[in-house]
Amino acid sequence: MAKHLFCTDLCLERGEPLAGTGNAPKRALMLAWPRGQWRTPRWESAGMSPELRAAMHAAAKGGLHVALIDKVEAEGSLPTLHAVPEGTYADFTDEAALIKAIGDYVDGRVFEGRHDPRQVIIVCTDSRRDACCARHGFSTYKALVAAADTTKFHIVQATHIGGCRFAASIVVMPQRQRYGRMTAAQAPAFLAALEQGRVYVAAYKGRTDIAEPIQVAEIAAMAWADRNGKAEQTVHLHGELPETAAEGQTLALEAEIAGTKLTISMHAQTFFMQGNCSVVADKEGEDVLRWCLDDVTPYSATP
Repeated sequence: MAKHLFCTDLCLERGEPLAGTGNAPKRALMLAWPRGQWRTPRWESAGMSPELRAAMHAAAKGGLHVALIDKVEAEGSLPTLHAVPEGTYADFTDEAALIKAIGDYVDGRVFEGRHDPRQVIIVCTDSRRDACCARHGFSTYKALVAAADTTKFHIVQATHIGGCRFAASIVVMPQRQRYGRMTAAQAPAFLAALEQGRVYVAAYKGRTDIAEPIQVAEIAAMAWADRNGKAEQTVHLHGELPETAAEGQTLALEAEIAGTKLTISMHAQTFFMQGNCSVVADKEGEDVLRWCLDDVTPYSATP
């Protein structure tokens, strides 16, 4: 029997960087559904009626991410539907009302419900989608649940959220933060950073909706600040981005953080990207051009 090749291992072997891959959704729905019934695609999950499947599929085609979620905690059960970043959740005993709530949310209308002010941590554990998400995601999810203050954090395991090769993959809402390669051992430090309103730089993928080189530069500046005992994480960047990029091209951006000015150097490099274990098994993939950090150099400090 052939040895299973994990996409996360190959991604690490090839040296593909995590920084620069932030892409959290603006809005999402989370539908409570038992993990054992998850299927791929998610709207084909076991126990779903044809009408609910159609509503889920229509939402996906409309550009809305609808994740199925579950939890391992013994106490209580999850409300049927959650909307993030609004923090609204509600139980639906009538399927027609649930389907209407999904359709309304696609159209920009939030269903009536209760408000949950906690930060939401969504951890992909979707073994049906990718072996690495189960291999890395479930242990990280359990560690987060064990360490979290439940009055401050709402932690769920979820179906595919993207970035399988960077598992364990996490989305934090309402901040729209993306994290990858998160380990169980990092859970306490990760939660502490979020509780203090900080980014957890060690596993941060980058700020959503900005160009990859800016994501890379911001993370590099924040990491420099952390290494040098500076708590501030607001980065001010200067420099021109290229309109196009080519293999071997270099780029330098100027950054200022915590009173120090930095030069952040990077280069463009092509990696053979296999986004999940199925792609690996099929011996498929594609070349992607990524921006890779070279150096962070302080050049001036404010007294």
